[in-house]
Amino acid sequence: MIIFEDGSCRINPCNPDSNFLEGFDCNQPKWVVDDESELAWKILSAPSWEPVEDENGNLIDIVISEAVQMKQSNEESIEALKAELDEIDRQAIRPLRAIAAGTDTEEDTRILAELESRAEAIRAEIAELSGEKEETNG
Repeated sequence: MIIFEDGSCRINPCNPDSNFLEGFDCNQPKWVVDDESELAWKILSAPSWEPVEDENGNLIDIVISEAVQMKQSNEESIEALKAELDEIDRQAIRPLRAIAAGTDTEEDTRILAELESRAEAIRAEIAELSGEKEETNG
């Protein structure tokens, strides 16, 4: 794999650890990394990264940019919140069944109100993490 100054890269399946542009009149890569290495995989899977070089200027690792890490963290948080919404739906089944059967109590109504309140808070948190703006009427 050859990697250019701007972070773009090219892979040569015939000779994965060479600079296959050597000898051509074009921009030369800054680094050459073995296509099969863990570092190559990290580079290909990271949409935005910063190089970590050794004292000789060789690329030895990368650091994923903070914005990308934040997005990944937000996506993981959103998935956890969605799982919590699924659990809230599951917990609402029993009180809703009692209401539908006409055998509900004040406790069923209280439980549903608490569950709905928590669900609203979770949906707002998901919207915030997603970068969505709440729409206001008026």
